Amino acid sequence: MGRKLSLWVILGFVLLGQGGEVWLLSVRGEINWGTVAYLQRGLAVAAEAQALAVILEFSTPGGYLDAAQACRDLILAANVPTVAYVNREAYSAGALLAIACERIYFAPGGVMGAATPVYFDPQGRMEEAPEKVISAVRALFRATAEVRGRHPLVAEAMVDRTVAIPGLVEAGKLLTLTAKSAAEWGYSEGEAEDLAQVLAAAGLSGAVVRVFELRWTDWFVNVLTNPWVAALLIAVGALGLLIEMFTPGFGVPGVVGLASLALFFWSHYLVGLAGWESLVFFLAGIIAILLEVFVFTATDFGIAGIVGLVLLGLGFYTAMTGPLTQPEQAMSALGAVALALVVSLVGFALFLTWIPKSRLRLGGVVLKSAIEERAVGKLSPSPSAYVGKKGKALTDLHPVGKGEFEGEQLDVVAEEGFIPKGSSVEIVRDEGYRKVVRRVKEG
Repeated sequence: MGRKLSLWVILGFVLLGQGGEVWLLSVRGEINWGTVAYLQRGLAVAAEAQALAVILEFSTPGGYLDAAQACRDLILAANVPTVAYVNREAYSAGALLAIACERIYFAPGGVMGAATPVYFDPQGRMEEAPEKVISAVRALFRATAEVRGRHPLVAEAMVDRTVAIPGLVEAGKLLTLTAKSAAEWGYSEGEAEDLAQVLAAAGLSGAVVRVFELRWTDWFVNVLTNPWVAALLIAVGALGLLIEMFTPGFGVPGVVGLASLALFFWSHYLVGLAGWESLVFFLAGIIAILLEVFVFTATDFGIAGIVGLVLLGLGFYTAMTGPLTQPEQAMSALGAVALALVVSLVGFALFLTWIPKSRLRLGGVVLKSAIEERAVGKLSPSPSAYVGKKGKALTDLHPVGKGEFEGEQLDVVAEEGFIPKGSSVEIVRDEGYRKVVRRVKEG
């Protein structure tokens, strides 16, 4: 029904003598997340311009399955008629996108099909995907063909070599359609030497062709969704937020960390990977880590921190994978997330080692501490009996924890932001409900 309605829309514009515009989008090379961003913007711009149609010109060997599914959904949901021009090949994921279009034209010698999902094993050898994945992709091709009123078994035979169609393909072989066989089985409206013939065949000869170029933002999104670039964003983001938690005020580490995480989630949301579940996992992880730092730290147990790290990992991992993510992509995403969290923790440990020796004190620790000391000195009518006492940290102070002074356990907070368990400390300020301590260097 949707196909017939779109054709009537095109015919109506032609009969009314309104030339209108036709937008040309090119799907060339590997289909990836940059392709998703490109199609998303291109279809939106064409719909906003009230284009008569969008022509998608295909010359692709295929690409990532989850990216192809996102592109297919964009084409099916487009608010403008879509025409596929197979010039000269639309293999694998490209075949799915072509089938999703309302009309298909082939260049002479054009081919479409060979869409069984594959992956590379650890030795780099290409293998067919498991039966479960093949079944899911087969259903995806079938459903797409049914939406466009095409023979569903033909689409299935492109994916599953067990499908046999008398007179077209025998069992044990994958189907690849030529221009002639595609026309015979309803997968092509005919051949076209060039774009002008496509326009003529579709009744759009008087239309102005607008070429939608691939822009730097599409390339940028594709770079940001690369697992190892995503790992860098995660590592920088997590490290920045951890440093910000342990330093007063809000400074450069927090800004850089938030910017990195914003780029990560923005790029993965734009291509349809990151959803609400990813953000829920991420925020829950942040809350658990905050509880570990500021509430449960005195128990020296660490369960909340571990749970927080696991939730953060789930948030990042679910934002990088989809239901049809191939095994090697899933493993790359898992490895990238694990590496990023380890790097951020190691970097944070190095920061805690360096910061007591530095007079820089990111976030203004030195300046703020000096101001607080002067303010407390002016407001305190009499010196405290605790100030000057020396003892040791009973727990890691980051910055809150417990210390022992002359046999008495007290709640204390580290002036430097972190002091390891067992360190010698001295009380430098008495704030009543807690005591501010400073690490005492040995000797």
